[in-house]
Amino acid sequence: MEITRFKGLGEISPTEFKHFIGDDMRIHRVEHASQREANHIFSFYMGKNTPQRRSYIMDNLVVPVED
Repeated sequence: MEITRFKGLGEISPTEFKHFIGDDMRIHRVEHASQREANHIFSFYMGKNTPQRRSYIMDNLVVPVED
């Protein structure tokens, strides 16, 4: 299993994009937040706080177990 993070579609090569959307793709509901909350969320996930962001993601990562 590989988890990849792209900031935008412009960063995905044609080869990667071909495999990006597939039968195993999961769709998650996204809800909008107030502007104040959204500013905090975007700052956290798109900011220059790479060590904190990585730690948060690794601490909260959920990997499905297949039987």
